[in-house]
Formats: sequence, structure tokens, C-alpha cells
Amino acid sequence: MNLNPLIEISRRYGADSSYVLLGGGNTSVKEDGILYVKASGHALGGIDEGGFVRMDLSKLDRIWHKTYSDDDEAREDEVLADMMACRLPGETSRPSVEALLHALLPFPYVVHLHPALVNGITCAQKGEEAMKRLFSDALWVELVKPGFTLASVVRTRMGDRSYPMIFLENHGIFVGSDSIEGIEGIYDHVMTTIEGALVRKPDFRAVAYDALAVDSITTALEGAIGQKVLFETNVEVRSFVANAESFGPVASSFTPDHIVYAGFKPLWVGVGDDLMGSYHAFEKEHGSAAKIIAVEGLGVFSVGEKPLPLFLDTVAIAVYSESFGGPKFMTGEMIEFIRNWEVERYRAQVTNA
Repeated sequence: MNLNPLIEISRRYGADSSYVLLGGGNTSVKEDGILYVKASGHALGGIDEGGFVRMDLSKLDRIWHKTYSDDDEAREDEVLADMMACRLPGETSRPSVEALLHALLPFPYVVHLHPALVNGITCAQKGEEAMKRLFSDALWVELVKPGFTLASVVRTRMGDRSYPMIFLENHGIFVGSDSIEGIEGIYDHVMTTIEGALVRKPDFRAVAYDALAVDSITTALEGAIGQKVLFETNVEVRSFVANAESFGPVASSFTPDHIVYAGFKPLWVGVGDDLMGSYHAFEKEHGSAAKIIAVEGLGVFSVGEKPLPLFLDTVAIAVYSESFGGPKFMTGEMIEFIRNWEVERYRAQVTNA
């Protein structure tokens, strides 16, 4: 199997931050009963042939004829074991958690991405209504647990029909086609159509800020945490950190990727609050340290490089969602599921190694 076309399109989208950030997204191709799907922990932007896992499609299909536990953790363990057993001899990588869904979709090529522009719809109060208005040949799937549960819901919703586009609430989009050119055409259509329906776009122009205050906070955080801390502000960020109320639209998680890379929510620090005291209290309360610290009237601080682009993605999604009824975060129950899901802990461990 010549994987070069799949590798090329994977790298193209993976290197474009308007389509995917860091290790998000996955791609696949099917031929002669074999699914070639991205391995977990590989970033699309630099993927090569070794970043794909070969899986037996007939064995994957048998998963649908099995009965699994009703307990979330037990079921996911059982499904993971069966998926690993579907790999061809010699394969050692772990397949993407969405491998079942890739196998299910009746197209040779499948490309799953998380563009902020698309998530402006999937993470919006009136997202389903907007999708149906803009894309008559697409399927909407409400927020459900990823992996086996998501694939099962899609399988039921599709029935005998083939959908070239599947919009997943608080997640992203799956696109399927018979060719790479078809994939590109669909994504171009999706992005152009949504852009044409926007009320406004994010304004990321630079703004002046209090450099002494930023240096003081950065020094304090780096001294306490022992990690590099980055600062960011711009027109849009400054607007959101104006006060606690204005911060609301970016104060939680839109998608699983935001949880994996930027934490399940930012730490808000108001004027007059003890920043380091708030930081330690956050970690004690939630069992994990904040990766993004938002300081009222100033901007945001990122613990390490990876959380920052995901927070800016959150900002972009919040702005895009204004055109479709306003922002809609993942539910608290789903956020906790993702935080404790072994699959995402594994992905975070691999991508942060």
C-alpha cells in the first residue's frame, strides 16, 4: 500500500494550525481489507509511514457483534484489548481511539480534524441548527463519550446512508471520500461556508501591557513551578480577561483536546487576589495544577508551551460561536470522564514525553 498520499495530506493539515493543533486529529485509508490508521501519540504535522497502524477490517467488524460491560472503565478496557488484537502481525503501536469509527465509515479515505472554525459550530448553542442549514448532506452527533460509544452512536445514526461529513458536538468533524482530492474539496467547502456565515472573527492584534507586572508574575510562577511560563495578551484576550463575567465564554473546556493540552479549565485570578495562593488552592481542590492562569485586566500565563495555543483556540471558538448562538462547553460529567479516561491519560503522557 502506497501511504504517501495519506501522509502528504496528514502533514498538510497537521502543519496548519487553523485545522489542527499539536497531536490532535487522525487520518486513515482502507485497502484490501486493511485499515491504515494513525497511531495514538503521533502528530499529523510530522507523521511518516511508521505513524500508522495496520488493522484487520474483518476483525474490527466483529467487535460490533460482541457484548461489553456497562461500566465505562471496564468497557473501554475490553474494547481496547479487542482493538489491539485487530492489529496485523508485527504491529506494536497503539491505534487511535477513533480507529473503530474510521473503520466504520464507508470511504477509502477518512480525515478527522478539529478546526476552530468548525468547532465554532460544534461548540455552539445553536450548532446543530446551523449545520443543518449550511450542510444538507452532513450528520450531526450530539455530545457522547468518545471511542467505542461514539462509534456505536454513529453506526446507529448512519443506518444505510453514507455521510461525507459528520459533525461531532464539542469535538470536531470527520470527512470521508473516495480520494484525497475529494477530502480536500469537502474541507475547502466546509471552511468557506462557515466563514461566510460568521458575524465576526477573532481579533488577535497585539496590545500594550504592563511589562513589570508580567515579569513579576512570570518570575513568581517559574520559581514555584520550576517550568517555563509564557505570557500572552491581544485585543481578544484582553477583552475576555476584562472581568470575571467577560471571562465566562472561555472559562471551561470545549473539546477533549483542550483538556489534554491546556487543562480542564483555566485558573481565574481577579484584581487583589493572591495569585500563588490561588494557584496552590486550585491544585489542591482539583487534583491537578492549572496550565493556564488568567489574570484580570492583564492577560494569560501558560505553564509550558503547549497549553497556550489551545487556550487561544478556545478564544477563537468562543468568538466563532457568537455567530451560532454563543458558546457551549462540554458538560461537567463529560469533562470528568475525559479527565479520568485511560486513553486520554495515555495520549497526554505520549505527547508530553
